[in-house]
Amino acid sequence: MLGQALGLKDEEFEALQADYQASALFTEREKAVLAWSEAMTLNTAKRDDAVWAALRRHFNDAEIVEISLASAMFNMINRLNDSFRTELESEDYNRRQHGAVGVTAAALDKYACGICSAAQ
Repeated sequence: MLGQALGLKDEEFEALQADYQASALFTEREKAVLAWSEAMTLNTAKRDDAVWAALRRHFNDAEIVEISLASAMFNMINRLNDSFRTELESEDYNRRQHGAVGVTAAALDKYACGICSAAQ
């Protein structure tokens, strides 16, 4: 749901399920984030020099920390939900919630930029 709210298209979701590295739908920068997040999820990041090098080409230290924290947070939430056998909300419920909350890419960008501005 969040991906759709942020504007990801069905073909991008499909590419994520296949070989996203070969897809023309993502930029090299996006592919670096996806590969890093995947490596963190699989716990292979510490020994995957190619993935690390690709990330370093596109992002500075602060950005890498932010990307890593976001990936780690979602990994933690997923592991807790899996461990506790949490019954998640239905897709229909999440679609209704999205309409009520009104999450947009612009709103998230504004929020994130506000945090960055406050830190400077």
